[in-house]
Amino acid sequence: MFLKRSVIALSAALIAFGVAAAPAVPPADAPVAAQVLPDGQKALAHVRRLASDELQGRRSGTDEYRRAAEYVAAKMKEAGLRPGGDNGGWFQEVKLPNWSHFPRPARLEIVSPARRAYFAGRGRDFTPVNGTGSGVVKGPLVFAGYGFSSEKDGWDDYAGLDLEGKVALVMADLPPFVSEDAKKEWNLEKKVRTAAGKGAVGLVEMNVAEPDPAAGRRPRPVALRPGQCPEGFVVLRAGRNFADDAFYAADKSWRDLVSRTLRARKSHTVDVGVSVEMEAHFVREDRTAPNVIGILPGRDPKLKNEALVVGGHLDHIGAGVDGWVYNGADDNAASVAVILELARALTAGKFRPARSVIFAAWAAEELGLHGSRHYVEHPVFPLDKTVLYMNMDMVGTGDPNLLVGGMGEFAELFAVIERGLSPDLRAKLRSRPNYRGSDHTSFWDKLVPAISLRTGDVLTRRLDDHHPEYHYPGDRAETIDPDLLALAGRYHYEILTHLAMSKDDLLDPVHRTLFLHRDAFVADLHCDTIGRYIAGEDLRLDLPKGHVDIPKLKRGGVDLQVFACFAAPPRSELEKSRSAKSVFAQLDALHRLVEDNPDDLALVRSVEELNAARAASKVGVLPAIEGGYAIENDPAILRSFYRAGFRLMTLTHWYATDWADASGDPEPVHGGLTGFGEQVIEEMNRLGMIVDVSHVHDETFWDVLRVSKAPVVASHSACRDLSPHHRSLSDEMLKALAEKGGLVGINFWPGLLRSEIDRKQEETFAAAAAELGVPADRMAAGRLEPAARDKLMAAYRARWAEVRKTLPVVDVKTVVDHIDHIVKLTGKADHVGLGSDYDGISDTPVGLENIGLLPNVTKELVRRGYKPEDIRKILGGNFLRVFAAVERAAHGT
Repeated sequence: MFLKRSVIALSAALIAFGVAAAPAVPPADAPVAAQVLPDGQKALAHVRRLASDELQGRRSGTDEYRRAAEYVAAKMKEAGLRPGGDNGGWFQEVKLPNWSHFPRPARLEIVSPARRAYFAGRGRDFTPVNGTGSGVVKGPLVFAGYGFSSEKDGWDDYAGLDLEGKVALVMADLPPFVSEDAKKEWNLEKKVRTAAGKGAVGLVEMNVAEPDPAAGRRPRPVALRPGQCPEGFVVLRAGRNFADDAFYAADKSWRDLVSRTLRARKSHTVDVGVSVEMEAHFVREDRTAPNVIGILPGRDPKLKNEALVVGGHLDHIGAGVDGWVYNGADDNAASVAVILELARALTAGKFRPARSVIFAAWAAEELGLHGSRHYVEHPVFPLDKTVLYMNMDMVGTGDPNLLVGGMGEFAELFAVIERGLSPDLRAKLRSRPNYRGSDHTSFWDKLVPAISLRTGDVLTRRLDDHHPEYHYPGDRAETIDPDLLALAGRYHYEILTHLAMSKDDLLDPVHRTLFLHRDAFVADLHCDTIGRYIAGEDLRLDLPKGHVDIPKLKRGGVDLQVFACFAAPPRSELEKSRSAKSVFAQLDALHRLVEDNPDDLALVRSVEELNAARAASKVGVLPAIEGGYAIENDPAILRSFYRAGFRLMTLTHWYATDWADASGDPEPVHGGLTGFGEQVIEEMNRLGMIVDVSHVHDETFWDVLRVSKAPVVASHSACRDLSPHHRSLSDEMLKALAEKGGLVGINFWPGLLRSEIDRKQEETFAAAAAELGVPADRMAAGRLEPAARDKLMAAYRARWAEVRKTLPVVDVKTVVDHIDHIVKLTGKADHVGLGSDYDGISDTPVGLENIGLLPNVTKELVRRGYKPEDIRKILGGNFLRVFAAVERAAHGT
């Protein structure tokens, strides 16, 4: 703020978030135990049993899964653990509502004019649809287009077709040109009921669309909910092999019919001329499956009430409709085998932990983390006494790496963990950020520290995948490397023996607070850092001065940084005509910054790109314009800015544009927005560009809210009720902005957070200028010759250093006071965020000297009792919501 007007820069201070740690000290009466390490061959024996054909892939809810659980319980008992399940037993029963299964056989055959049979199963010729009716149906095949009929859309795929006693063959989805109402109404259930109502005995949905590489992962197949499919009506989903054969057998082409349908926008259907027979069996009912829990009790009178939990899921996906057993050796019998061997090794070595250790084999991970989610709702030890959950998932194949999710999310606690690991194990560690694909997620959702181990590397489905038989029938015990089981066992052995005896305060709440911050989506809505990059500063380095650089962004857990490209208020028509060029030059620099740092930064122009950047552990860089002077009163330039990647524009800076009044003007020039100004807002809405009302005059603010059809933001402002300043928003304005669905990013400039500081800065600057006989107007002072400007700034700084000592402290609490005010005023935490104005302000709050210290905001919010879900909103979730709403408004949805 003051820096942009005065060209002032202060050095940033660095605060570390490390946690002091004490050495591991065993209780005085603890006996010296002989070390017995986990044995890979012994663990492999467990894998052979758990991944045997006899246990049929251990699908949760089946008798075979329960037999596997009984085996695990017996081995825990044999190891000397105590039962930790329900009613003093080993099992913790987990409810599986609407459990479903496809008993064999499943069949799809062409029976005339010539018999052809097709293979069932994922990735094969066909699959039964979840929720299908059960039984055998047979009849002529009728191609009914999309199976869609709408009088409003002038479309009827069933016109002229007789479906009585026949099987309907329909395309998935709907024609792309039908109405939005039709898209909302016509789902698979509607197609099934329509076909059944016309006398059909079954339906085959054609899964023939070409994969779209740009779409990423394919959407989950649509299922039918209970009661949506008539009894005995069989619904299958078939691919191109079946569709091709059915039509070619009758000298017809489905491709021709579909092509003509789409090109002519007219339904083309046909009685195919072949008969088919289909069989499917579907079971849906409530069942249960047990978690298996064993305990090695702690011995320290105080620490025994703290728990370490080590676990992994016992279940796999069972036997398929394709007839194969999916044994699940690597996924995840190997992990349970290591857990059992770990328990044996610890008890055989007579290890007597100070803290209690819980060993768990979870049910129903493959069905949606049901087992671990049940546990965190019914923990053996309270979650606030749970020091750490250590998850294992797929530790039997791949290279001998230790790929660990949670290393970064719980960096301070993991630093304690690493002190207990041997050098060779530390050398094998690989961090896996943002990983939520296993049971540790259940603990994360409760803010319980958790890490998750996998050997090798992430899944890729390439030929060199470290886990090549993941969810395939080939995931058998023969593929498991016992040396990897021993490696996983030793890794957990060293962690457990270290943490179980550590005298550190492992329950320090800072671990959970910092995880909350790192796990949240964090967005800073305004910085002026690109000017420093243009001036030659290397933002790859952790610089001693300045507020924002890449290391600090990483340390601050920032997922999105809005980079403002500043358009100064022009002093002449010539300067006005050069404004766009200046902003484009800053955008070019921003592109170079991102291109030079592709592993750390990603330019983002949409919510989708932002989410992709976060998934790749990159900081999203959102270009913004600060100062509507940049569009040079030309909507075409505004559109060009949008096409170039700008997604937010602050309408004014300190002084009015030709079409909008600014808060820095003594009196409004236009009375708010001019007619052209209203057109600018409308065009920004149409494009999907966020309207930013920071710096605007009150009358402009009210005009913007009247005109805009999308939520608006005040990206770097504050609360006028707490700090009377023309740049801040009154309570009436804050409430109106909230009603519009918008938000305020709280500015970190002390002069805005406490306006008396700004007044003192103005007086101090004026005194320094008077002493040197130069203009006291800061914009004019910024245009002095370099030597004169430097002399002025030195004089100002010297005076200000003394004056600042007499003023009240502005710190993290002051920033959160403004957040608090908006939350209380609006009644919810939905309309406030962070808008630091870093590298554009001359001073910073204590504790927020640079962006790497943003976790201090989270700490203060936690201290004040904010709920985790509200903290997530404030840190960035609210801006993500607004960004998405602006996109939807642009698309008319």
